[in-house]
Amino acid sequence: MFLYVFLLFAGLSYAEIYVLIQVGSQMGALSAIALTILTALVGASLVRSQGLQTAFQARSAMERGETPAQQMIEGLMLIIAGAMLVMPGFITDFFGLLILLPPLRALLAARVLKSQALKMQSMRFQTPGEGNVKDANPPSGKVDNKPGSTIEGEFERKDDQ
Repeated sequence: MFLYVFLLFAGLSYAEIYVLIQVGSQMGALSAIALTILTALVGASLVRSQGLQTAFQARSAMERGETPAQQMIEGLMLIIAGAMLVMPGFITDFFGLLILLPPLRALLAARVLKSQALKMQSMRFQTPGEGNVKDANPPSGKVDNKPGSTIEGEFERKDDQ
């Protein structure tokens, strides 16, 4: 896995340098540098405004009693887009701008949530020392008193008077 990540970043770096050289030879070096700085500034502004919009959507979802999972994934994607736009180069700027498109970002976030929901439904765990696999939520309702088990209950705080 480390090798793939290393090759991805190395390949992306070389591709960015190649594209910068090609664009610089056509437009001029200073124009290419100015364009990368401009995309970083415009991208940072767009990420900020869309991040605030996503935060407001998350807040309204919480006020309705819903989990803002979609907005959380979109917020993470906006952080990634911001990093891509600030990095010098045209390839990362292109992908960063793609992530900034709200319909595409919503579609990608929905796919991530769907894949995670499928993983959660099929998730099982194996108790240490046992060979059998048990469901994450046992149907018997029996609660194990092992460290890390959750015990539900109610409490009332009584202040000293």
